[in-house]
Amino acid sequence: MEHIVKSFDRDLETVLSELTTMAKLVRTQLIDVTGALESLDLETASRVMKRDAEVNGYEVLVDALIESVFARRQPAACDLRMLIGMGRMSVDYERMGDEIRNIAASIEKLHALDLVLLANRAMLLKMVPTIVDMMNDTLVSLTRRDTSIARQVIEDDKTVDEVYKSTCHALMLHMMQDPKTIEDAQCLMWMGRALERVGDHVKNLAEAVIYIIEGADVRHEFYTPMTEGDTFVEPQLTK
Repeated sequence: MEHIVKSFDRDLETVLSELTTMAKLVRTQLIDVTGALESLDLETASRVMKRDAEVNGYEVLVDALIESVFARRQPAACDLRMLIGMGRMSVDYERMGDEIRNIAASIEKLHALDLVLLANRAMLLKMVPTIVDMMNDTLVSLTRRDTSIARQVIEDDKTVDEVYKSTCHALMLHMMQDPKTIEDAQCLMWMGRALERVGDHVKNLAEAVIYIIEGADVRHEFYTPMTEGDTFVEPQLTK
């Protein structure tokens, strides 16, 4: 929907553009830390940690742009949802950046692990392609205003959760067989947890897209995909 005041459209496009740039940076960070984890590349891991400051900077920038639009435009209805939703998304992207930075910071510890235990990191890496696809699909869902794609992202997060559970199970068995490796195995488990949390944040992004487009707030609720003919009913606040 275009506005009579064209500068309002430009303001919204600017916020979306910076948010998209932030999203692409976080995706690059995830891909880079995955390569560093696979090859135990400390130089790449160090670069990922340093670039986290850029992610943080984008959150500050997006927040400032949103505050500026609120102050000058007094948005309502779908424009209000767009701004609130993009604000939520910037927070999740920033937190994804933190999880990725934490993974990068732990890579140096892996050099001391025995090869049998270290081989479990291959299971962790199985989460990444799904998470990257989820990130891409979330942006597509937002730009196309297609909530069916966002709903599929929410479903795809279950795949990430299952890989994480399988990895934890394998590591637990290793620790039971060789208690001396408990501390080392926990390092891999924390990395797996960080990746699983990245997937959770992408799920949050998809929920924000649904909110922007439909006005439906599906956070913290048992999720049932909408079917053709369903309508969203605004929740009533009790006094």
